[in-house]
Amino acid sequence: MMLYRRYCPEKGGAADIKFGYMRKLLLQLHLWIGLTAGAILAFMGLMGSLYVFQPELTVALYPEHYKSSKPEAIPVDVRLVVRTAEEQFGGQVTNIFFPVRELENYIVKVKGNKQFQFFDAATGNYIGQLEKRRGVMDTVLDLHRHLAMGETGAMITRISALLLAFVLLSTGLYLWMPRKKQNLRDKLRPKPNASFKRRNFDLHNVFGFYFSVPLFLAAITGAYFGFQEQTQNVVDKLTLAGEPTPYVKALQSAPSTQGIAPLTLYQALDKMDALYPGYVKRTLVMAPDSIATLNLTYLASSELEAGPQKRPMVYLDQYTGATVYDYNPQTAPVGRQLTRNWFVPIHFGKIGGWLTRVLWFFLGMMPAMLWVTGIVMWRGRSRKSRKKGYVKVGTGATIRKI
Repeated sequence: MMLYRRYCPEKGGAADIKFGYMRKLLLQLHLWIGLTAGAILAFMGLMGSLYVFQPELTVALYPEHYKSSKPEAIPVDVRLVVRTAEEQFGGQVTNIFFPVRELENYIVKVKGNKQFQFFDAATGNYIGQLEKRRGVMDTVLDLHRHLAMGETGAMITRISALLLAFVLLSTGLYLWMPRKKQNLRDKLRPKPNASFKRRNFDLHNVFGFYFSVPLFLAAITGAYFGFQEQTQNVVDKLTLAGEPTPYVKALQSAPSTQGIAPLTLYQALDKMDALYPGYVKRTLVMAPDSIATLNLTYLASSELEAGPQKRPMVYLDQYTGATVYDYNPQTAPVGRQLTRNWFVPIHFGKIGGWLTRVLWFFLGMMPAMLWVTGIVMWRGRSRKSRKKGYVKVGTGATIRKI
């Protein structure tokens, strides 16, 4: 009968023992959350990489819808487009998307019609329709945000983003930190002429470190889109805002005004012309029901630019035209400016122009790379534990390594 004895190395100091237990705990936390949430984050990241270049890809995929017949021409008055659309489709226009950035034409939605209707900005003529405004790129965005599973998928992606920001990155950095200063250089660069196992380890370890800050920014801004009201409340408190930011989805027209005829689309366009004259019109959305507000949005520039995206948003009472809420990107409290001016360009990589867009394209691939290399490391250690669980020492005795 084989004899087994447990082998115990010499005990280190209390600090070493504590460090060992902490490292083992965090390693298990990093491992199992990485294996599970990592699969979701890998898929989200790949979809996000595609969406970084959404403007260019959308135009390339649907040039007949997005490119004007005369790009250099001044767009016709939107009222001409509205009249043409209502006559052709027999319903009221409810949404208008103005020619900005990648879009050189007008897009409208007509009540009772689920399609997006495209009109040439140079002539006002109807040129076609799409079921989704950006076609397949809207599907990519839905996969990125909701995994094509609606609210259930949205909750999964939100939680995964939070786990990446506050668990995987923090535990990963703790595990990455060298205990001795002389080992720091090895942590900052891949080892040359290394084995496959070491190269895989370096991919996970080194690139995970260098991309940790961009990954945190992408994750935390992504979580904001999922928990917008809660995140804004926290930011308002941290920045000592005088009053909480209104939750725009809950804004309503005044109850006392209901029963009065709502503003027409043409009256709404007149209002839009009068507000923010130095900005570019972006969207106009009529109230979808009898209690909602009418929404107007603008852009500081019609081109993609680096830096904060200053997007005024105005919510009007649909009956009186009175302002219910006006977000001014220049004068809003600092907490609102932080989330609304900065979070969108940070999340989509537009904050530094083309440089960060290219970086964010590769950043989207990082969760997949970290997930795959993590699996390889885990499987390698599992095989090693099974193969080297027992070793012989002397004659007639075997010890188990721990």
